[in-house]
Amino acid sequence: MAGVRLTFAATVTPRAAVAPTVRSGMADPAPQAPAAPSRLRWVRAAVTVCVVALAVLLLAPMLGSSDHPVGPGSVSIGFWPTARGHTTLGLPPLGQASAPTHRGPVEVRMELRSLDVPQLIGSDGRVDASALRSSIEADTRGALTAAVVRFGLVAALVGAVAAAVLPWRRKRTVVLGAVGGGLLAVVLAASALPGFDSRRFDELTYEGPVDAGRQMMASISTTEGPLDRRVSALTNRLAGLYSATLTQSIADSEGEVVILHISDLHLNPIGAQLARRLATSFDVDAVVDTGDTTSFGSSFEGVYADALADFPVPYLYVAGNHDSRPNRRAIKATPGITALHNRVVDVEGVTIAGFDDPVITTANPVPKEQRKATEYAAAPAVAQLLEREQPDVLAVHNPVILRDLVGKVPLAIVGHGHRSRLGARNGTVVWEVGSTGATGLGSLLVENDLPAGAALLRFRDGELVAIDDLEVVGTAGDLQIRRRIITDEIRQGDNADFIGDEADEGIGPAADPGDG
Repeated sequence: MAGVRLTFAATVTPRAAVAPTVRSGMADPAPQAPAAPSRLRWVRAAVTVCVVALAVLLLAPMLGSSDHPVGPGSVSIGFWPTARGHTTLGLPPLGQASAPTHRGPVEVRMELRSLDVPQLIGSDGRVDASALRSSIEADTRGALTAAVVRFGLVAALVGAVAAAVLPWRRKRTVVLGAVGGGLLAVVLAASALPGFDSRRFDELTYEGPVDAGRQMMASISTTEGPLDRRVSALTNRLAGLYSATLTQSIADSEGEVVILHISDLHLNPIGAQLARRLATSFDVDAVVDTGDTTSFGSSFEGVYADALADFPVPYLYVAGNHDSRPNRRAIKATPGITALHNRVVDVEGVTIAGFDDPVITTANPVPKEQRKATEYAAAPAVAQLLEREQPDVLAVHNPVILRDLVGKVPLAIVGHGHRSRLGARNGTVVWEVGSTGATGLGSLLVENDLPAGAALLRFRDGELVAIDDLEVVGTAGDLQIRRRIITDEIRQGDNADFIGDEADEGIGPAADPGDG
């Protein structure tokens, strides 16, 4: 047809682009994606999780602590990861005390920041304890909730920043870092709730200056019956912190007889000064020294007793195996010191019997078995003393002598081992105190590098109710107190495994058990 042009277009495939087809009678294999990129993604994800978690656990506790109004003051609340869960109460500069209140791996740290004193004492100039607790309890629950929220938000920010610095960061990675960090923080804080036991505040451990120890422990150890609710338990302790800022009184110890137990001074003059300072700071009723006041048996050591002269309270003494006969006589002749050997002394209604160690180890070596036999041979004389006087407490130096004496006295206190240990057998509670002289000049004969130890024995109606295990570390005199409440379960225990077996410590001939 005129005027009409027909165009035919043909599609031509280049020869090089056509792949030959080979038929072998078998199905073609399915294509496989390379595994390396998939593994890389998992590695990156694992590293991201670890980096975020580590950053949150290290930085969020430091940045996430926050101050909250609680009653008439302000309290800082924070959450810190730890191997063993506990609650810490801090009162600068008096120190801090902690208790193993829960099983979760978190420390709940509460520290008093400020206090409105006029609001606390009221118009009549006195602290209304009931109103104080009500005021604190009304605010504590909200403060804890706000602290958890603040901790979670800070952890989310830390998690986001940690994810953002990674070289393979993406927007999704940063978001997941924030969400994961926040969740980790909330879970950590919430782990303090399951199993929270307010009764564990009876096992307080205090750390701080010596002079402040009494005030701090007295204030936060007060209990008024069982406190089953978490908030009530914290309320009670926070009220104690507030009260501790105002008064030096130890109202909670009214009715208690407090005896300072020291031992193993080993010629250390700092130990003698420490004992005097503790006796004054904690307002004790008496001091009981369970021996090894000296070390080598030399006659010149007797002058060390001058450091113990004229104590502010009665000083009761039983000799240890490092105290030679001349040194025993010098110590017992010192003004203010009462020899407790083979007699009983009454301290505000608490009767204490004592017996000098029957072995003196300051001259020639004596085999271990012979030392044990000497201790055991003296036990009948001690048993007669206990049967005749029926004391509340027996004070001896070496626990080996107690093998045949447990069950004859409610409480036995000893030294010798340079460590603090508590046990019971046959109804007798056995307490071993650490070295008050930190082994002193006797470190040439025994182990050294130990802190100075002592203990406050607290009695009510003649019965031991608590032991404050004191430990002074360093030249600054930092004090640590571990409170041990003596329960019926402890009294009925059978775990005083450190009695009845002589330690490889002393040397020397046997002394006359009747040596006074």
